[in-house]
Parts: sequence; C-alpha cells; structure tokens
Amino acid sequence: MMCTRGKVVQARLIWTGNGFEGPLQIRCDCQGTITEIGKDVAKDDEEVVDLGSKVLLPGFINAHSHAFHRQMRGRSQIGASEEESFWKWREDMYATVEEIDFQKLYDYSLATFKEMISAGITSVGEFHYVHHGEKRFELDQAVLKAAHDAGIRIILIDTLYYRGGFDGRELETAQKKFEANFDEFIKSFEDIQSSLLENQYSIVAAHSLRAVSLEDCKKLTKWSAEAHKPIHIHVEEQPQEIKDCLAFTGKTPSDLILSHLAPFGANITAVHCSFTSQRNMISLGNASINVCICPLTEGFLGDGIPEIVEESRICIGTDCNNRISILEELRSLTYSQHTKRNCRSVFGLNAKKLLEIATINGARSLGLQDIVGQFEVGKQFDYVAFNLNSPRLKSQPSELLDAIIFGGGNEDISEVSVSGVVVYKN
Repeated sequence: MMCTRGKVVQARLIWTGNGFEGPLQIRCDCQGTITEIGKDVAKDDEEVVDLGSKVLLPGFINAHSHAFHRQMRGRSQIGASEEESFWKWREDMYATVEEIDFQKLYDYSLATFKEMISAGITSVGEFHYVHHGEKRFELDQAVLKAAHDAGIRIILIDTLYYRGGFDGRELETAQKKFEANFDEFIKSFEDIQSSLLENQYSIVAAHSLRAVSLEDCKKLTKWSAEAHKPIHIHVEEQPQEIKDCLAFTGKTPSDLILSHLAPFGANITAVHCSFTSQRNMISLGNASINVCICPLTEGFLGDGIPEIVEESRICIGTDCNNRISILEELRSLTYSQHTKRNCRSVFGLNAKKLLEIATINGARSLGLQDIVGQFEVGKQFDYVAFNLNSPRLKSQPSELLDAIIFGGGNEDISEVSVSGVVVYKN
C-alpha cells in the first residue's frame, strides 16, 4: 500500500465543495489528517506525489450495510415463483445465519469490505446484529477484524435485538444469535470500546420496533443522546410492519419514533422508510432525523420507493450488498423518484446534491461529520480518484461531476485512499 501521510499530493482536479479546481495540492500529517489545501502547498525542495490525470472526490460513505448478506449473492430467486417476497428472502437469510461462525463471518465481511473499497467507499456503517458464535458477542470482533484487514473505516452499528414481533414472541432458532437484553447489550457495547483500532468507531441501533420494545427503544435513544452517539433503526421497510404495529399500538412505527424518540434530541437515522407517509416524512425532516435509503436493495427485495420530500435528510446505504456501487445507488435513488413522479427535477437531486448524500450526509448520520465527508483542514484525507482518461467521463470541469454521477461506474475508479493510505489501485 502506498502511503501519502506526511506528504503533499497533487491532482489535476479536486472537488472543493462547489466545483472542481486544479491542479491543487493537499498536505496531510502522519495521522492522515489534512493540514493544508492550495495551489502551492509544497515547499521548493519538497517531494510531491503527483496523481497525474486523476480527479479526486471525497471518499464515499456507506451509511447502512449488512456485510454477510453478500454471501447470498447468486441466490436471489427473483422470478422463481409467486411466493418470492421480502419475507421469503428473510427466511433464506436466516439459513445463512445458522451456519455462520467466527471464521465464516470474517471471510464474508472481508470480501464485502474489499469490494466496497474498490467502489470508492472509505467509511461503512455496519448494522451488526449477528453477535453470538461459540461465545456470546464474539462475532462482533470478526467484523472489526475484517474491516481492519481490508483497510476500510468502520462504524460498527451495534444492534439491540431480542424479540420476534410486536406481540413479544420468542426468536426463531437462527435469530438466537442476535439476542441480548438491554443491560447485557450496553455492557457489551462498553466493553468493545477498548478493542477499537485506528479508524474504528461504534454507535448503537435498535433493530426495529418489531425487534425491540418501545420502552427499550426510548431507553436506548436517551442513552445515545447522553453519550453523544448516533442511533439507527429500521423503519417501515414493509407494509406488514406498519399493519402489525397499528394492531398492537394503534400507531405506525414512524408515529412512535416522532412522538417518543425524537424528543430526546439524539442523532437518529431511520433506515428505509419505504412505506412512510408523506406527512411523516416531512415530520422526520423537521425533527432533523436522517433517512437512510438503500435503493438497490429496496428494488432487489421489492420493498417500495420511499416518499422523499423537500425536508428529507437523505443518506445512502448498500444494505444487502448484492451489488456494491454507490454511483448506482445514487442513480437508482434519483431515477426511481423521476419515474414515480413523471418528472426530472425532484427536490434538487442533481449531481452536487447526490455527492453530498454520499459523503457529507452519510458522515452526519454516522457521527463522523468532524472526521470525513469533505476535503477540509482537520479532516481525514479520504479520497476516491477517477481516471480523467475514461471514455465515459468528460474532461470539462463544469460537466465532470454530472458525468461521474450519472455516467460513471466502479470501473472508472483508479485509486482509493483512507486516511492518507492508498488501499486500492486499479
């Protein structure tokens, strides 16, 4: 791996937040932190790492992933029978869970994280609930080890999960690997802090209101607010979740989040919101609640198209990882809204806003807003480099971002760096 820590890097064009400028130089220190950006950063006799005809974007941030789901690639069963649905797919996923042990989860996660890096993803929020192997919570370390060995920054979204439905039913056999009560979960979360390495962080999640009681969701949200940790939760991915929640509480999951969790003032991310009402989507945005959309997974599983509104604070995730491409996620997000509304201008989803969704917004969702998301002094030097010589891209700076977002692909990525360490070269 090439290391640019303590050096000056120069590229033909670098994204500055409002456009491309170049050639520009970026200096980072020995910890990978940006210390200077400008046209003439290097001293007269200083070595410059010249990236040539490359254009740099901030590293992409994947706000929602289940790394082990990638192992199911090739087993989609799409079109196999009328019985194929999200719920049938979930049963197939549980069969994968049953055979997971430490080594397998490490292997599955390592392959996923390496593929993410090749897609320009430098930070991943791993929504992790498969905790137990031969020992309780030992599988948490399998995911962290895989991320470290791949070279990706990980935010372990440590997930509470202990019941099988709103009626409080017991977990199925495979789900027993997820199970922990509130106090046991918090202790495990606190214990794991001492094992985190460079570029490893942890935050919390309640899997869903289906899998965690409202009272414990409130406790966890209050705890996360006091600990200054973000909290994530799956919300209304399927109509059945809304139907069951209404039957047992008289409210929808998003109603309960808005009335019971939002008042704590925590940094909340609601994942999916595929069937959330327009009214509640507006309220989520007004309450500063992030919405993580996973368009390729939602299309793959037939979840539905979320009702995006002007107020939505959107970030993006690869979720089941059947296909790993942030650029394709962003296009799917945009084109599905165009199709749904018979319109080519939906809430300003242009190339610049989509890049912010994949960087700045993802950083905010994961609590990394002071660490990554932009090229700024004081932040980590994470970048994804695109090859300006690609026939799919445009060399004109005014057209380049649009060409990358709407016409580029993983194959146009030539180099990826995390904290000043090049972890991928094509």
